[in-house]
Amino acid sequence: MDFELTQRQKNIQWTAGEFAKGEFDPDLSFKLDQDGEFPELIWKKASQLGFIGVHYPKEYGGLGLALFEKVLVIEAFCKIDSGIGNALSIADLGSIIILKFGSNDQKKQYITPLAKGEKLMTIAFAESEMGKDFSMVTTIAQRVGNEYILHGRKRFVCNAFLANAFVILCRERNEGWITLILEKERGIEVSPVERMGLRMVRFGDIELKGIRVPFERRVGVEDEGLLQVSHLQQEIALRSSAQALGISQGAFERALKYAKQREAFGKKLSQFQVIRHKLADIAVGIEVVRFLTYKSAIEYDQGKFELDSMAITQIEVGRRLTKMLYDSMQVFGGIGYMAEMDIEHFYRDGVMIGVNLGTEEELKDTIAERIIGLMPK
Repeated sequence: MDFELTQRQKNIQWTAGEFAKGEFDPDLSFKLDQDGEFPELIWKKASQLGFIGVHYPKEYGGLGLALFEKVLVIEAFCKIDSGIGNALSIADLGSIIILKFGSNDQKKQYITPLAKGEKLMTIAFAESEMGKDFSMVTTIAQRVGNEYILHGRKRFVCNAFLANAFVILCRERNEGWITLILEKERGIEVSPVERMGLRMVRFGDIELKGIRVPFERRVGVEDEGLLQVSHLQQEIALRSSAQALGISQGAFERALKYAKQREAFGKKLSQFQVIRHKLADIAVGIEVVRFLTYKSAIEYDQGKFELDSMAITQIEVGRRLTKMLYDSMQVFGGIGYMAEMDIEHFYRDGVMIGVNLGTEEELKDTIAERIIGLMPK
């Protein structure tokens, strides 16, 4: 497998990095993080330049490239700033479901505005105590004529207060598992959920009490909802791996710069073996994460994607991410814990990405089911 980037891919990665360097102002990032505000103006600029819809078809406002190019953009953004980078990288959650399963009218109505930076989209799947077992979803959609009536409660919805549309997973008595596009409208109650990291993306729980959704906003066919969710989970895993790669690189570069400048006991920190070894370990970890992330993205675009392969990427990226961020913060010592230091919010945001990558236990089950099933009797 050839991991050498094409000239076009190198240009995209470089352009995304230059955009981030010019727009992701550290003082602005600090304020947005402290105030819990979404970087709206930067998001609109990024959209207009094609970064948000880089993998959308051209007929819907995108650049017509693959998900691998999206991974490169996310990596470049998160390397410059974990908070703004993550906020931009999840501004269109749920779009993959519409792109893969939606009608042409739905793509024109919802994908094109995402590409232009006119609207935000998110998903509303999770519920209490269900973990990632979406077959436990209790939200009900009752079909009445040419519309559905929704009842239920969704938890941990990112951009719950700003999203213009939600892709909802629910169950209809006769149609089985389905997904509906719910536009923001009266009757949707949103309650805030506070988090340690990703403060620029406000999370919330939403209450659905008799919300009416037209039939034409159902995505795909009957009883296809869980299949759609499976496709979305693969894409989210790739986005999360790209976020982890970018955040790790950003944390490493800050730790390396600090180690070269800071003196203790008459020597630069970078001259102490314990610090040198930490930096070496992080450098190795970044290469591992890059290899796994790029490999999984290429396989996804080539249609060779397997769940156990992605699970291997998720479990190892998650392990490496946590260790690399901790070691990067350790290089700074106590000052790294201060809010005004970049490494502090890189660490907080990275922990959340580790959560998004999934639990080791679930991922190990996926891997074990595959390898045991392939073992000869």
